Amino acid sequence: MLRLVSSARSRLLRAGVVRAAGAVAHASTCTRLDVRESPFLRSYGASRLFSTSYERYRDWPWGTRALNDPNAWQWAVNNSMAWQKAVKPSLLTFLELKKHLIVPVAFVVPHGDEAWPRVAWGYPLGKHAMWLRKKWREGGDRIDPTQRKELDEMPFAWDPIQYKWDRFVLPALRRFYELNGHTDVAREFVIPKTSAEWPEHLWGQRLGFKVMNIRKRGDFAKQVEADKDELERVHFCHDSTLYERNWREKVIPALRVFRQEFGHCNVSSGFTVPSHLPWPEAAWEMNLGYIVQMTRGGSISGNQHKRELEELGFVWDFYEFEWSERIMPALETFHRLEGHCRVPNSFVVPSDDNWLKVSWDLKLGNVISGIRSKGCYSTQISRDKTRLEELGFVWDFYEFEWSERIMPALETFHRLEGHCRVPNSFVVPSDDNWLKVSWDLKLGNVVRGIRSKGSYSTQISRDKTRLEELGFVWDFNEYEWSERVMPALETFHRLEGHCRVPKSFVVPSDDNWPIALWGLKVGNVVSGIRSKGSYSTQISRNRTRLEELGFQFRKP
Repeated sequence: MLRLVSSARSRLLRAGVVRAAGAVAHASTCTRLDVRESPFLRSYGASRLFSTSYERYRDWPWGTRALNDPNAWQWAVNNSMAWQKAVKPSLLTFLELKKHLIVPVAFVVPHGDEAWPRVAWGYPLGKHAMWLRKKWREGGDRIDPTQRKELDEMPFAWDPIQYKWDRFVLPALRRFYELNGHTDVAREFVIPKTSAEWPEHLWGQRLGFKVMNIRKRGDFAKQVEADKDELERVHFCHDSTLYERNWREKVIPALRVFRQEFGHCNVSSGFTVPSHLPWPEAAWEMNLGYIVQMTRGGSISGNQHKRELEELGFVWDFYEFEWSERIMPALETFHRLEGHCRVPNSFVVPSDDNWLKVSWDLKLGNVISGIRSKGCYSTQISRDKTRLEELGFVWDFYEFEWSERIMPALETFHRLEGHCRVPNSFVVPSDDNWLKVSWDLKLGNVVRGIRSKGSYSTQISRDKTRLEELGFVWDFNEYEWSERVMPALETFHRLEGHCRVPKSFVVPSDDNWPIALWGLKVGNVVSGIRSKGSYSTQISRNRTRLEELGFQFRKP
């Protein structure tokens, strides 16, 4: 005890609060520590005699001591002048700069920073804040009522966790909900700085990280419970992970509706939940196909989830189900109804009783195209190849179309018409002059594609000689001009003595005209030359001869 008293007395002597016994104080010789600029500074100069500067701090409790002494705050906490001159202004400055009042224990008002009150430079503000929080937890009786009121108005962070919740987390969740319509905050989400959509004090807050810890670690458990109603209002999921919540409220309900609507639970990878009833509103625009794909890949956990899926008839192997339950039955039905298995690319299974309901709306043409060009369903194709061949499945569509339909149709056209100038609009009629396999073939479109797009190039190259024997026209415009239009104009001039062809004129079927010209709508051709610039290449080449015939290039 004596040792403690002696130690305390020594500290008082060093501080100049008491004088040693027998010591005499003389105003002219007594020295003090030189405190620069502020009694809060801990920067001491050489000792010098007390001067009138002492009067400035005489009434302050710390006298000539610097308040940046680590223990100086212990008497400053009860001094109203210190509160008004230094502590309160420093707290307000901290709030302005940091946007909060969770003052770290180690925080000291920076020296030399004009943003802070000069009188407070060097003051251990963090320790003062720590004392305030401690006394508040003890009931707050030792905190001056006026100061308490001013602290509440700031507001001061009496309880740092509650303060973070009230000032940052809950307001941020509310604002996120206002902006996005939900509070499924991504883990990496940080509130953007300088964003006009967010309050300034929230800028830079790692909201996604905070939300993740609420769910995984149970952060802010007390606050979450207290504000449960508000969190429900903004649809914040706090009692489970987002995965569990989404599975419970979105995925399973959406799968139930999918089965109800389509009669199965084989969701394609690109399927998105429609934004209308009867689909659950919580799942609108959700990429259900992707979730199902990930589930098939093994991302699901828990026997409960697996049982739920099994009850819905969930399809674990998409391709096997599609082939066995939808595609192969659809091919069987197509063959039964049409007598062949040449499925058009655009064919979609109709929703009628001829077809199994599970196959309705199946884009069978696209499926077949994928089998031929991309090797889709290779495992299933290999297994069922024999049956497919029995159905007449066409493995090489272009070779089949050319050899079995197009080339025979061209042969027949030449036999019936005496030439191979197939009109663009020509469709093979359904009569006995034509092979049944070619019925309804849009032969005019095919021929136009050969000329303009190079369709069936492999087959054309192989059968070019036979096509030329049939008189196949490679350049339709050149052929029409040289073999039909120009001879028709020459004949018209010879018979009529001029070349003013009426728009309605059609070459008659009589001996004055070559048979190849019969039925040619020369009037329409001439009108097209004048109004649309038809046959421009040929016109340019034969312009002199046309002028000799008196051809009128402009409408008279």
